Amino acid sequence: MSSSQDRVGRVIHHKDYYLRGGDMDVLIGNHQYRIHSFFFYRESLVWRQMLEAPPNSGERGSTDAPSSFTLDDVKSEDFERFLWVIYNPQYSLYDAPVETWLSIISLAHRWNFCKIKDLAIRELEKLDIEPIEKIVAYHEYKINKTFLLPAYIAMCKREKPLSLAEGMSLGMETVLRLADARERARQQAAESGIRSPTFDDFEDAQMEDMVREVFGIQPRPMSPGRHSRNSSGVFNGVGGTAITNGFGFAAPKANGETTSGFNGLDSATHKPFDTLHVSTEPLSTNGSTTKADGKKPQAPPKDEKPLTSEQNGASPPAALGAADNKGSAGGKPNGTAKNK
Repeated sequence: MSSSQDRVGRVIHHKDYYLRGGDMDVLIGNHQYRIHSFFFYRESLVWRQMLEAPPNSGERGSTDAPSSFTLDDVKSEDFERFLWVIYNPQYSLYDAPVETWLSIISLAHRWNFCKIKDLAIRELEKLDIEPIEKIVAYHEYKINKTFLLPAYIAMCKREKPLSLAEGMSLGMETVLRLADARERARQQAAESGIRSPTFDDFEDAQMEDMVREVFGIQPRPMSPGRHSRNSSGVFNGVGGTAITNGFGFAAPKANGETTSGFNGLDSATHKPFDTLHVSTEPLSTNGSTTKADGKKPQAPPKDEKPLTSEQNGASPPAALGAADNKGSAGGKPNGTAKNK
């Protein structure tokens, strides 16, 4: 950034981004932008510090406007592309070539616009990029090397050696690591008995394991399909969360506990859950059902008499008073039974 006195030529308002209601002026070359400082203050710590700095601290330009900045080390075309992400009139539709996204990600990385950088990475992953160009760009902008695995593998399996210009652009460290991976592949082929191995003899999975080891990339996680969640909240496979029935509630077991399996499988045995059964047996005099722990009720031994309701401390239900003694085990409840 520099003083506005260094500018040469007539200042022109940008045709798309000299916005009505803008509260921040940015001068790049002879193009003046008037935009909203809100987005820059919210998304970027770098710009937040610049906006909060006093006008005479050197962080701001020396123009009369209270929020004016002169960017001498930024191209007007790159800044225009960057603003397109913020002011895109087609919501959520970002159709642009590789060159545009590289311009955007360069400023997003420089000014610490994390969300815009993530957006640029997602869009770049949808496009076809030459392996060397992708490796150079992703290294420069400190992007996770996991995204570079296909590019690394393509460079390792390429029959044509690197040219001097390609090696200079990749850097010595990357060139040496690629050479290490290629040599490991040849050595493994020789040990397996292949006399004249070519890189077409290697599967991508084999090369990926070598590349991960050489470049220090974390081992491959489980299949994405085993971690992806569908719209109902159920994992497509065995994972680590409770199954839901489409309404956000866990399926109950017969004892009232919730299950923790997946797709109807028990988490401990991976077998289908039994159908939920509800007991319809009448309650006994002590309040429990006649079936307990899956065992059938048994009659008392002949030499023992069942306890009466007065002896066990519970009053008999009124409904039992009207029952016939044909189904009783021997007593005369309520005195209503008759001797035959």
